[in-house]
Amino acid sequence: MADTLAFERQPLYQQVSNLLMERIAAGVWKPGQLLPSEVDLARELTVSIGTLRKAFDKLESERLLIRRQGRGTFVNDCSSEEMLTLFRSLRDAEGRPLRDDVQPIEQRKGPATALERERLQLSAEDPVLRTRRLRCCAGRPLMYEEARLALSRFPAIDRSRVAGDYRIMALAQRCGMHLARASERVSLAEATGEVGELLGIEPGKALLRLDRVILTMHGEPVEWRIGLCNLKQEFYHADIR
Repeated sequence: MADTLAFERQPLYQQVSNLLMERIAAGVWKPGQLLPSEVDLARELTVSIGTLRKAFDKLESERLLIRRQGRGTFVNDCSSEEMLTLFRSLRDAEGRPLRDDVQPIEQRKGPATALERERLQLSAEDPVLRTRRLRCCAGRPLMYEEARLALSRFPAIDRSRVAGDYRIMALAQRCGMHLARASERVSLAEATGEVGELLGIEPGKALLRLDRVILTMHGEPVEWRIGLCNLKQEFYHADIR
């Protein structure tokens, strides 16, 4: 067997989980690919079916794997519609993920500031791509957004050709990167003059403030974005697991 599980203090299922994660990161199993059967994989790794399933449970909770009844276990595909809704927390009145149009405002690159270094775990010389944009839904300005992309995490991307309306999932897929989770802070803010003008509201109006960091399967922050939302019938949705 190419991979072996050494004796460690970690629980065996955690060792199996780490090994499977390494294979996914190395591209042994591609996004959307069906994994070997549980019986075959457990036999290869010389572990019980129960241990393997516990490792699968962990990777599924981290959104690296997805189980489909009667079909098997697959590597999550970052380009799938299901994954595209992963980091969309706003819903319309019927509870559906919002379909928004993105209008880029400004984009510039520069060395990471102290706050960007803290939130994205970067060093002083690491470059950051800063993008300001407006998100509209059904023609109505819904969110003013500022995104900071950690360019050092995307070595395969031509930094001069990242569009202002880029999708983080698409960038990750192009680099063979697996995005696993997001950490989001929700609070209230007041519209400033510029933001109020962009959203078509009076300065001082209360807005929903979303402060989100998106991380890879290895826990590396790749993007930090702040969104100021002017909600009417829309609402914020969160799955608690």
